[in-house]
Amino acid sequence: MIGIHSPVIKKYKSVILSYFIAVMMVVIMSIVRPEFGSLANLRMLFIDASILGILAAGLTLVIMTGGIDLSLQWTLCVAAIVLTLVCRGNSGALVYVVPLILAGSAITGLVNGYGVAYLELNPMIMTFGMNVILQGGLIGITQGAPGEFSPEILHKLVLGDTLGLPNMFFIWLVITILMTLLLTQSPFGRRLFAIGTNETVAYYSGVNTRFTKMMCYCISSVGAALGGILMVGRFGQSYLGMGDFVIFQAIAIVAVGGTSLAGGSGSYVGTVAGAIIMVVLTALLSAFNMSYSLQQVVYGAILMLAVIMSRSRIRQQI
Repeated sequence: MIGIHSPVIKKYKSVILSYFIAVMMVVIMSIVRPEFGSLANLRMLFIDASILGILAAGLTLVIMTGGIDLSLQWTLCVAAIVLTLVCRGNSGALVYVVPLILAGSAITGLVNGYGVAYLELNPMIMTFGMNVILQGGLIGITQGAPGEFSPEILHKLVLGDTLGLPNMFFIWLVITILMTLLLTQSPFGRRLFAIGTNETVAYYSGVNTRFTKMMCYCISSVGAALGGILMVGRFGQSYLGMGDFVIFQAIAIVAVGGTSLAGGSGSYVGTVAGAIIMVVLTALLSAFNMSYSLQQVVYGAILMLAVIMSRSRIRQQI
């Protein structure tokens, strides 16, 4: 029997705490607002959480190296707008459009990663600059026109069910398994943790730190593009502002999930819990008719608390 002071519990206590908070929030909301606990509502909350969780998958890797990716907002938006403009409701076009979009986003991530890892540019400056470039390019091409509607098959995929469970459950489960295996069972994952802990030591230990960091930014951009594609299916259309709050939500999800914002520790399983917490919190604030400005204050306070907790964990490890 595993005790509360066992090494396993100590190692994953932040992740366990995140899941405990997520469950308690759902229980409390179901008591306060009985309609919140309906299967239909919980199903939609799960779909929203899965999209945010997938979006934040690559960002988890970037943050674990001690970096940040501020280009997620318009990487997502470019993927969503391009998909709907090219497909224009034609489901058959998804076969070649989706791979091309993911490939394009991978190139965006490689540029980000090359700037951060090889040119040694500040990750905030590099990725924010890329964000502005993507924004200007997309608005220039579309002239600010609204996006098109989602292909029907994509809409059904995101909102549909298989074997009585949302399709997004299976998609998110596959990504969670792949991300967990990548972090815990692969040389890439070991190199990533080493870089986040001490990049200089990792370099002199033979780790190709630059390539590893560049690939993290590549995966982050692909995750953002995939999130944008799934978001199109969720809402049934694309629009220029659909990524406006993504970067804050993604960072908060990763931080609340127990990943250190200073790098060196974390897990995607924790990010999954963070996504659930963020979606439930958003629903809670909306249920009590909190103003947008007050919601922003709450979100900011949560992110600050996550940063403080992250720094506290670092001090305990020293």
